[in-house]
Amino acid sequence: MIRIKFFALAGLCVLGSMACSELNPTSLDEEFLPPAPLTAEIRLGWDAFASNLEVFGGFGSPLELGSGVTARLFAGTLNARTLARFTGYPQAATVRDSAGNTRADSTLTFVGGWVVAVVDTLASVSSGPVTLSLGALQQEWDPRTTTWEFAVDTINDRRSWSEPGAGPATDLGMAVWDPAEGDSVRFAVDSAQVAAWADTLDLSRGVRLAAETEGVRLKINNVFLRLDTRSSIDPDTALVLTAPRQTITFIYDPIPAPPPDGIRIGGAPSFRTVLDIRVPDALTSPQSLCDAAGCPFALTVERLNYAAIVLRTRATPPAFQPTDTVNLDVRPVLLRSALPKSPLGTSITGGLGRRVGPDLFGSAAGAEIEIPVTQFIRDLIRGATATGATPPSTLALLSTFEPLSIAFASFYGPGSDLEPVLKLVVTAGPSVTLP
Repeated sequence: MIRIKFFALAGLCVLGSMACSELNPTSLDEEFLPPAPLTAEIRLGWDAFASNLEVFGGFGSPLELGSGVTARLFAGTLNARTLARFTGYPQAATVRDSAGNTRADSTLTFVGGWVVAVVDTLASVSSGPVTLSLGALQQEWDPRTTTWEFAVDTINDRRSWSEPGAGPATDLGMAVWDPAEGDSVRFAVDSAQVAAWADTLDLSRGVRLAAETEGVRLKINNVFLRLDTRSSIDPDTALVLTAPRQTITFIYDPIPAPPPDGIRIGGAPSFRTVLDIRVPDALTSPQSLCDAAGCPFALTVERLNYAAIVLRTRATPPAFQPTDTVNLDVRPVLLRSALPKSPLGTSITGGLGRRVGPDLFGSAAGAEIEIPVTQFIRDLIRGATATGATPPSTLALLSTFEPLSIAFASFYGPGSDLEPVLKLVVTAGPSVTLP
C-alpha cells in the first residue's frame, strides 16, 4: 500500500511586463529556469517496510514504581493487593523532663499505632467510598519478585503463597476511604502487632492492603506506621513517632498475556514491541510520483526530509486502561539475536518520549500517533551511522520509564485496516538540461 500527496515547495517569481518591445539584456528568460521541486508524502504499508513483529513482557518489577495498586474485580477481572514493609522503629526521641530540660530518651515503649495508607485520588478509579482491609503477612516474601501466586520467585528459590494473593494474613481490621474527605485512610494496630513488626530480620514482616469494594482500582502512593509511644523520662508525655515504609509493591491477577495480533507498550512488568525495518532502494509507483520525478525513484539521504512510524491506537482491556498520559519511546535494538534481553541504543525520541493522552486507548481509540524516526531511516538508506558503523535494522517500541504503571498502551498490528505505516516526506525534482 502506497499513498502519496504533493505540495509545491517553491514558486517561480513572475516577471513584470515590459513597457517596450525590446528585451532587457540583464533579465532571465523564464524558459531557462528549472521546474520547481515538489514535496511528496508517501505512506508505505506494513509489508513494504516492516516484518517480524514480536511482543515481549517481563521488563522491570512493580517494586520499582514506588507505589501500590489495590483492586477488586475491577472491570470484572482485575484483583490487586498492595504489600508494604516498614523500616526499623526510632531508637530515641527528644523529651522535656519534669524540670523543663530537653533530654534524649532511648528507652521508649510502643503501646500501639496506626497504619496509614495514602491514595492517589487522580490515578484511582472509583465511584465513591471504598472499604479496605489490612492484614499482617505470615510468611517470608521477596518484594522484588513476589507475584499473586509466589511469595518468592528468584533463581533456585521459588515459594508459593500458602493462599494465592499473599495469604493467609492476620486480620487487622477494615476502614473506609472516602475520596470526598481526603486522600488517606488509617487502621489501628495494638501493641502486640507493633512488637511483632519491630524485628527487622523477620522476612515475613509486612502488611497486605486489599479492597473489599468491587469494581475499584486504587493507586496507593504510600503506606507508613504511626507509633503511639510512651517516654521513660516522662510517662505522662505521649509521643507519636513514624516508621516510614521500607518498601512498597503490589501483586495482581490476572497478568495479561502478550497480544497475538497487536502492539503493546508499558505495564508492570513492562511490555516491549520489536519489529524489523527495511527501506526500499527505489519506488516504482504510484504513477503520479513517476510522472513528476521519473521512475524508478531512488530513495536517497538527500531526498528524504522526514520519516515517521504511524501507529493507530487501540482500546486497551478496561482493567488495564491508562488513567494518565503515556510516554512512548523508540530505541534501536543493538543485538537482535539476544532478544528479549538485547541491549538497546539511544532513544530516537530524545529521551522525552511521545506523549499520548489516556483517552486514546479508550473512548477515542483509533487515533493516529506519529513517531519521528528520520535519522534511523537515513542511516538505513546510507548503510552506515554517523560513526561509520553498520546501522541496526530492528526497533523497540517501549515506555519511556519501565515500568511506569500497571496500565499499558495498545496499538493495531499488521494485517489490520489500521496497521502501522511508514510515512516518508521526500523532495522530487525533475532533471534539468541546458538548451
